[in-house]
Amino acid sequence: MKKPKLVSVQWVDIIATSGWEKLDEVNTPTMETVGYLVHKDKNCIKVACTKDDKGDWFSYHVFPKGCIKKITNILS
Repeated sequence: MKKPKLVSVQWVDIIATSGWEKLDEVNTPTMETVGYLVHKDKNCIKVACTKDDKGDWFSYHVFPKGCIKKITNILS
């Protein structure tokens, strides 16, 4: 695997309610996650934030492609 790029991922989160919220008060928030892009295919991307001394990645965020709004390279 080539060296992963450090990226910022803007993504839309899912909301569920169980209270007395009105329809117009409930919206999906846009979130941002920073990490190393270690996997990308037609269905999802995987961003990791921890690497051990052997070079293995851990602490993944896995995003379905449909939730991603934008991916920005932080370092080239």
